[in-house]
Amino acid sequence: MTASARHLTIEDLTAFHWIADPQISPDGSRVAFTRVWVDVEADEYRTAIWIVEADGAGLRRLTSGERDTQPRWSPDGSRLAFVRATEAGKPGQLCVLPMEGGEAAPLTKLEKGVSDPAWSPDGRRIAFTSRTNPALDTPDAKKPKHEPGRLVTQPVWRMNDEGFFDADRLPHLWVIDAAGGEPRQITRGRFAEGAPRWSPDGRFLMFLSDRRDQPWFDRDRQWLYRVAADGRDTAAERPEALTPIDGTVAAFRVGADGRVAMTGCLYGERVLSYDQPGLLLGIPGARANGARPALSVRALAERTDHPFGEGLSADQHPPRGGGEAPLGFGPDGRTVIALMAKHGSAVLVAAETGGGEVTELTPAGRDLIAGTASAGGDRWALTLGDWTRPGDLHLLDVATRKLTRLCGGNDALLQGVKPAGLEEFWYRSFDGTRIQAWLVTPPDFDPAKRYPMILEIHGGPHVPYGFSFFHEFQVFAAAGFVVLFTNPRGSTSYGSAFANVIQYRYPGDDFRDLMCAVDEVMKRGFVDPRRLGVCGGSGGGLLTNWAVTQTDRFAAAVTDRCVADWASWYYSADIAMFTESWFRKTPFEDPAEFAERSPASFAARITTPLFIVHSEDDWRTPIGQGEAMFRALKRQKKKTAMVRFPGENHELSRSGTPSRRMQRLGLYRRWFGRFLLGESAPEFDEPFERATTSARPRARSAAVAGRRRTAGRSRGRRPSTVKPRRGAGTRSAAPRGRSSGRRP
Repeated sequence: MTASARHLTIEDLTAFHWIADPQISPDGSRVAFTRVWVDVEADEYRTAIWIVEADGAGLRRLTSGERDTQPRWSPDGSRLAFVRATEAGKPGQLCVLPMEGGEAAPLTKLEKGVSDPAWSPDGRRIAFTSRTNPALDTPDAKKPKHEPGRLVTQPVWRMNDEGFFDADRLPHLWVIDAAGGEPRQITRGRFAEGAPRWSPDGRFLMFLSDRRDQPWFDRDRQWLYRVAADGRDTAAERPEALTPIDGTVAAFRVGADGRVAMTGCLYGERVLSYDQPGLLLGIPGARANGARPALSVRALAERTDHPFGEGLSADQHPPRGGGEAPLGFGPDGRTVIALMAKHGSAVLVAAETGGGEVTELTPAGRDLIAGTASAGGDRWALTLGDWTRPGDLHLLDVATRKLTRLCGGNDALLQGVKPAGLEEFWYRSFDGTRIQAWLVTPPDFDPAKRYPMILEIHGGPHVPYGFSFFHEFQVFAAAGFVVLFTNPRGSTSYGSAFANVIQYRYPGDDFRDLMCAVDEVMKRGFVDPRRLGVCGGSGGGLLTNWAVTQTDRFAAAVTDRCVADWASWYYSADIAMFTESWFRKTPFEDPAEFAERSPASFAARITTPLFIVHSEDDWRTPIGQGEAMFRALKRQKKKTAMVRFPGENHELSRSGTPSRRMQRLGLYRRWFGRFLLGESAPEFDEPFERATTSARPRARSAAVAGRRRTAGRSRGRRPSTVKPRRGAGTRSAAPRGRSSGRRP
C-alpha cells in the first residue's frame, strides 16, 4: 500500500483479475490455471489459460483464446487439454495443447459442446461430458423460427443459472482419442451423468449420477457409478452402482490402489434441514458371487463436527472459470486431504484413514476456494483469499507444510488501495449461545466519531460468512459506513446441531442473534443508533424482510433476491420442497405455518424504507417474491422502490454482467446514502415526488427526528428479546443435492 492510497470503489470491479481452477502438473513442477478478467467495452468476462512454475517463476499466458477454461494435464505432463469457445453464446470444444510448443488442436465439433475433460491413465484417451444428441443434432437439423411451447410433466423443469431441462439432451459420457478422431458416446438414456474419472486400470469410467425416476420425493441420493470405457460392455446400458448407500456423494477422487476418497452424507432416520457433508472412504472388495468389485463405504473423521467440501460465502470468487474443491489422498495414502469449513475459515485438512484424526494444513483466517494435488499427493495448488485479497495462487508442500504464494491477479490494484479494517469478535446471544461476528470499519476510522452502520445478513441459510474478500463490504466502508456481519444459528462451519437448530423455526431465533450482535456493537459508542441499515440476499433477503416487520430500529433496508411469501415460493421455485426438511407439511395442508413465517403476512407493520432488488430470470427465489413486498408497501403508501434486472438470475451479485453488478451496488449505496447520510437520491421517488424536491430536505429531517424518538424500541419490546414466530428458509442447493456447490 502506498502513502497516497485511495479507497476501493464500485468501478474497481472491472479492474479485478480472478484466479480460477488451479491445476497442478502430475510431477508438481507447474500450475496451470484459468485467469478471469472483465472486458469493459464488451461488458463481458474473458478467460484464458495461464501457467506458472512451482517456484513462482515463468508466469505467462498459455492460450490465446478469450474463452478458454478447464485446463487438465495429461498423465505425463506433456499435453494440456482444455475447453475453448470461439464466440459468445457458442458451446466450448475440447482442445489439446502440446507443452513443448505448437498450436492447440481442436478435437471436437459437437453441437452442444463439451465439459469436464478427464485423461485416461495411459494418456491415449480423454473422457468428457456433452449434451449433444446425435439423433437430433444433425448438420441438417433446422430450428423453428419461433421457440415452441414447453410441455412440462415433471415437478422440477428448470434450474437457476442453468436453464430449462431438456430430457432429450442430458449430459452423458463420451470418449475420444487424444490424437483425434470421432468421439464415441458411452452413456445415454434418461439419467444425467457428471464428473467423469477413470479407474486406475483404464477399463472403466467412474461418474456421479442420481438414477431415480422421481428423485424430488426423497433426499438427495447421488451415487458413484462406473461403466466400461469402451462402450461395448453390457455395463454401457446398465452402469454399476459402486456406492448404493443411504446417503449421497458430492465429489470423489480415485486413488492409485482403487480406493476412493469422497465427500458426502450418510443419512440418519431424521430428515434434516441441513445434511452436513463429511469425508467418506470407499474400499474395493469382491462381491460374494465373484462379480466386479464394489466399494465398502465408511465415514472418516467422525469426531470432527465441521463440513467437508464446503467453503465460505463471498462476492469475489471467480465469476467464470470454475474450480474444484480440493480432495484427494495424501502422499503416503494414509490420509485423505480435503477442504473443511471451520468457524468462518476455509482450510485444507488431512484426515487419517485409520484413526480419524484431522490436521489442519493451511492457516485459519483464510478463504480456500479451489485446489488440486500432484500425482503423488505431496504438492497442492491452492487458490487462497482473505479479507484483503480475492484469491491468490499458492503451492503447499504437505511434508513441510510450507505455503508459498506463486502469484496474484490484483497486486497492482491493491497496492494503491487502503483496505477497510476488520475485527473478529464473539458475543453471547439472548440464550447464551456464542455467535461469531465481524465488524468492518472505514479505512480512516476514528473511534471518537459516530458512524452509520449496515447489518449484512448472509443467505442460505446454511452457509457461513467468514474471512473472505467482500467487495460490497469494502465499498460500504469506503463510503463511511461501519459494516456488521455475523453467522447466526443456522450458519455452517459450527457443526450440524448449530445449523439444524433453525429447522421449522426460520426465521426466528436467528433474527434474535442478529439483533443481539447489533446491541453488542452499540455498546462501543461509535455507531449512531439513529442511522442503522440492514440488507441481505436470498435467505438474507428473507431475514431483512423479517427484520423490518419485527423492529423499527433500522432507518433503511435493502432486500435482495428475497423470499416474502413461503407458500408462493413453494409453488414457483426451481427446487421442489417435497420432503419435510424445512416445513412439516405442504402449504395446502397447513397454510398457517407458511403464513406465520412469511414477512409479507406482516407488511402492515413495516415503517422502514425498503429498497427491493430482484433479477427477472431468478428461478431460485422468483421475482414474484420481491414484487409481493413492493406491492404490499405501495398499497400502504410506504417508502419503497424496486429495481428489476433483465437477463440476470439469482447469481447477479457474484457472477452477473459486470455493468449490472456495479449498478446494483451503486443503488445500494445511493439508498443507504439517502436515508443514513442525508444525501439526495431523487431517482427513488415517484414522478410527483420529484416535482417537490425543494421540500424534501425538511421532510427527511423530520423523518430522522421521528426515528430519534423511537430509536432502540421494537414494537413494545427490545429487539433482542422479541418472541419470534415459527420459521424455515430458502434452500441453498439444487434439488438433487449439495454436490452442485451452488450458493443462494
